Amino acid sequence: MLDGLVGVFILIFIVVIMLLVLSSKGNSRKLKNHPIPEQLGIQHEKYLPLIYALENALPDSYKEAVKNRILNSHPQWSVYDFEWTFFELKRFFLINSLLKSVPMYSERVDEIWHEMLMFTKEYETFSNNFYQEFLHHIPNTEHTPMSFQRGFFDWVYLSFFESTPNSRKLWGDFLRHPINREILDDFRKLTEEDLIRKYFREHPAWLEIKQDIIHKMKKEIFYSDDVKQGKKSLAIPPSHSEQHFFQYAVGAAVFYSIYEDDQYQEQMQEWYPSEYYKVPSNSSTSSCTGFACSSSNNHDSGGGSGDSSCSSCAGGCSS
Repeated sequence: MLDGLVGVFILIFIVVIMLLVLSSKGNSRKLKNHPIPEQLGIQHEKYLPLIYALENALPDSYKEAVKNRILNSHPQWSVYDFEWTFFELKRFFLINSLLKSVPMYSERVDEIWHEMLMFTKEYETFSNNFYQEFLHHIPNTEHTPMSFQRGFFDWVYLSFFESTPNSRKLWGDFLRHPINREILDDFRKLTEEDLIRKYFREHPAWLEIKQDIIHKMKKEIFYSDDVKQGKKSLAIPPSHSEQHFFQYAVGAAVFYSIYEDDQYQEQMQEWYPSEYYKVPSNSSTSSCTGFACSSSNNHDSGGGSGDSSCSSCAGGCSS
């Protein structure tokens, strides 16, 4: 009799623990109550025409049909959940209009993309209007995470868009993976034309924006070389606001990917306030906390957007 009661209590204990774990997972996925940024939260107004083209290719009727389907098939989603996730999908679509290959790193964003495909005619019309070709669906699976491309995805994403707490909820922490060394070597050595052929959609649309991406990466690579050689200094970001932090962190990610990729996570963890980046560290971390431009260098002529070298190498200057 006593053994039976003990067994019942153990079973109840196990069930309670499982319910707590499931509840914890559900809360960790809950999106924060923040307003959705206007104009996709882009970093530069010169990218507005690309955003307008995307919005014009996505009629409201199509979005509403997808939303109704999502909310019917996912009763745990609120309208707010859908709007935020669809917002991040549009950011993903924009990056896809520039790069040749963009893996999907968010299961929840992928769910909306998959539902869009159920409206075959509408999706084909959207795809042809915006991409001038059919954008094929590349599913998100745990078995093919493509983490070797994740660092480059994060760098492009954060070069275009302001990060938000909900962005990190949907995509996961940014800049946890070093940028692939082959990609960095290519951006260092290859010409603009060769880089466009290898990494970008070769359609002539949005050529200036593709050139901006190339110039920004080249500047940050050359700036990292100058830091390594002691010609530049490291400085603290002007604040720990999410926007300021990631403007600096993309430059740091380039530097550590080139010169300390074997300790990349430990070094980047030093940069991140605890609410942005949580990785257990077993080793001491560097005291470097940010990039700043302290002098001109011979590589700045590579820029084509009219920005100073300061704005492209990590978001700040020291006089």
